[in-house]
Amino acid sequence: MKLDNIDKKYSSKLYRFFDLLYHLLVINILIIIISLPIVTCFPAIVAATATIKNDLEETNVFKAFFRNFKKYFFKSFVLGLIFLILFGAGIFGYIFWVFLYEAKNEIIVQIAVIIISVSLIVFTFMIVHIPLLIVTFTKFNRREIFRTSLYVAFRYFLTTMIMLIATILVVGVLVLLIVNIINRWFLSVWMIFGITLPLYLVIKVTTPIYYRLAKIDMNKIAEQVEEDLKNEK
Repeated sequence: MKLDNIDKKYSSKLYRFFDLLYHLLVINILIIIISLPIVTCFPAIVAATATIKNDLEETNVFKAFFRNFKKYFFKSFVLGLIFLILFGAGIFGYIFWVFLYEAKNEIIVQIAVIIISVSLIVFTFMIVHIPLLIVTFTKFNRREIFRTSLYVAFRYFLTTMIMLIATILVVGVLVLLIVNIINRWFLSVWMIFGITLPLYLVIKVTTPIYYRLAKIDMNKIAEQVEEDLKNEK
């Protein structure tokens, strides 16, 4: 009887709910701590994505998180660095053309600003998919991840917008806290679930899409596209 009661306790919805909250809390704190050097921020997000997506039911969430952090570190670190450089160059270019460049021809300035703005928007759409792509397509190299993120970002545009809103909520709240626009008590809430709760919801929303994508041979699609482009030439 006691064993039956214990089994019922651990299989109950209430227990699973609080177990989920505990895991999300732990992962959230781990992300914050590991992201302190800044350069490890993106690998921490990828490790959290992998843990929530594949290992959330593991008893030892610490072990699962650090296992994923080690597994995906190099690829996520390099991709994160590439996007950081691209964003930095884009923002610098925007500031240069809008505020620093004294051009006689305003059309040149307008074209440059449009190109840079569109590029930054495209990069933003792509980067919200990168963590899930790294976790889903473990055998993809950086070029294939980059290319697939561009395809997925616009093929599933509504999903991309949902993911973007979740990202804005995470980053936006942090920025508002830093500039002291919202009350400091909210910082405690953000440190508990501010990152992992939106991430968990995003993973749940995108599960059907990435399940279908995992069954698609992206390499064959890419080869076909390249072949079609060659034939057109």
